[in-house]
Amino acid sequence: MKRALTVLLLLCSFWMTLPLAQATAPEEAPEVTQTDEPQAEAPAEPAAQPEAAPEAAPEGEAQTGPDLSALSAETAIHTMDVRVELDESGRATVEQTIVLAIVGEVETIRFSFPDGAKKTDIAGYWTKSATEHGVRYLSVSDRKGFSGTQTFHLSYTMNDLVSGGEASQVLLLPLLSLQDYQIGQLRFSVTLPQPFESRPRFSSGYYNTLVEDLMTVATDSGVVTGMMNQIMRDNETLSMNLVLPDGYFQGRYGESKLTPVMTTIILLLLAVTLFYWFRTLRNPPLRIQARTLPPDGVNPGDLPFLLGGGNPDFNMLVSHWAVLGYLSFYVNRSGHVILRRRMSMGNERRAVERKLFDLLFGGENLCDGASLRYKRVGEKAMAVIPRYWGKRIYEKRSGSPFLVRLLCCLLCALSTFLAMDAVAPEKLHGFYLLISLIAGAAMGWMIFGSCSAYYLNDWLWTGIGLGCALLLLIVGGLGNATLVMLPVVAASLLLGWQTSHGGLRRPYGDEVIGQTLGFRRFLTHASEHHLMQMLRRDPQYFYKILPYAEAMGQGQKFVALFHDCQLEPCQWFESARGTPVSASAFYESYADCLDMLNISLQK
Repeated sequence: MKRALTVLLLLCSFWMTLPLAQATAPEEAPEVTQTDEPQAEAPAEPAAQPEAAPEAAPEGEAQTGPDLSALSAETAIHTMDVRVELDESGRATVEQTIVLAIVGEVETIRFSFPDGAKKTDIAGYWTKSATEHGVRYLSVSDRKGFSGTQTFHLSYTMNDLVSGGEASQVLLLPLLSLQDYQIGQLRFSVTLPQPFESRPRFSSGYYNTLVEDLMTVATDSGVVTGMMNQIMRDNETLSMNLVLPDGYFQGRYGESKLTPVMTTIILLLLAVTLFYWFRTLRNPPLRIQARTLPPDGVNPGDLPFLLGGGNPDFNMLVSHWAVLGYLSFYVNRSGHVILRRRMSMGNERRAVERKLFDLLFGGENLCDGASLRYKRVGEKAMAVIPRYWGKRIYEKRSGSPFLVRLLCCLLCALSTFLAMDAVAPEKLHGFYLLISLIAGAAMGWMIFGSCSAYYLNDWLWTGIGLGCALLLLIVGGLGNATLVMLPVVAASLLLGWQTSHGGLRRPYGDEVIGQTLGFRRFLTHASEHHLMQMLRRDPQYFYKILPYAEAMGQGQKFVALFHDCQLEPCQWFESARGTPVSASAFYESYADCLDMLNISLQK
């Protein structure tokens, strides 16, 4: 299952990186050829003209900036610089530098933003947003008051600026929204992703298209710069209209119309998922104390299921039977593993174990580790042991951790779909969205399972899961879907952690899981001195605890604490090539034996 998911994830991630790379690294700008067709101009909105536009300066005469002395009587914006950058998808990032000359002293200053602006911010200040008469404002306050000349840096982003026309695209960019103050000098620069040859047109609230006679505008290599040559009164607006060739902008022109609907669906589904967990799967905090002994009534084969909901380890169960004296391992010179029955299993063991033990030997005293019988008994054990523990440690009314995992996969898939919709190119757009759904679901599965992998000391899969979480956050940021992606990824990690040990537990289940985690903590933090003391008390201590450590993914670490100290010969493991008596050499032979048994189970 893990291998299939890994291959699927790699393939889908490869396809997803193509539009992501395009979104982060702009391609070399191709030339835009001039067509014979006249380029349509955006229709000017009818607007009342309270005053006639003053006459433009005669051609060839140098135009100087407006006289700012007329602004000295009241609070006004002396200079306003607007810098706009548009990416390949038509999303605009706007930065404004405003020099405000304040007459007297004021405690609150506010600036307006265009309708549809997002991520609005005034650098260095806590802001308060409000809407008045349909205009959005951000205000900053200071009890000490503002006076003199103050400089403010405003920023925001905008989407939905591009619309499709007949073999063309039309960019309508608001450069100035309704401000409370007059503006002495307005300068702006608009950087587009590629060069163009069409002429930008401008419109204002007072002068409509006649405002072009009051401006100085220049275009060079995809950059439009300009400035107003006279003072702009308060509540004035300014917008730029630019007709571009079809295909100039890629993706969904900044944001899909489906975005608000998808965002609502995802957040509602997230709320339902969290509510389901809270009502049917939430457990009280576990009481975990380090203990030097294995959990009561738990054998090593049970640990993967109890710790992380994984498949029981049949090889560790067989090793535990060997430790108890029911069988022994023999490895011949060709490397084949033979299990030898030493005695019958009585009522001292669980009925499930007795049945599996009888099936393993089938009335004989030997069992080949590479036989079909070993494989079938192992498969049966991996199916029976979860049912055995499920009836004993979980409440009947418990919800399903698997269902929660599927919901988290669906949430990650939808969030990835939403983010990729904004950055995927128009060509093969549907194919990219399909790939994003599959990749998002696969990454959600990995993220959810990373917590279980952590409890099993499987650092590879833990790292893959956390890497998928980081990748989804990056995708969400590039696709302007951080508001959705961040809570989805956080919820997937939270729910994966909370359901790592299964569903709603009974008090006995809390006790068993707590003891298991306590023993895991002991093995994780055990010191060499402590283990040597345990070994002196019981010369077979290393061989008895090794299956537990191996089942929790700590076999190599456990062996390393013993270094190369000499041990008593193992009572249940024998090799035709000689049974080693040092910890590291024994573990090497034992690991080779387990590899052979795993091949038998997987073939």
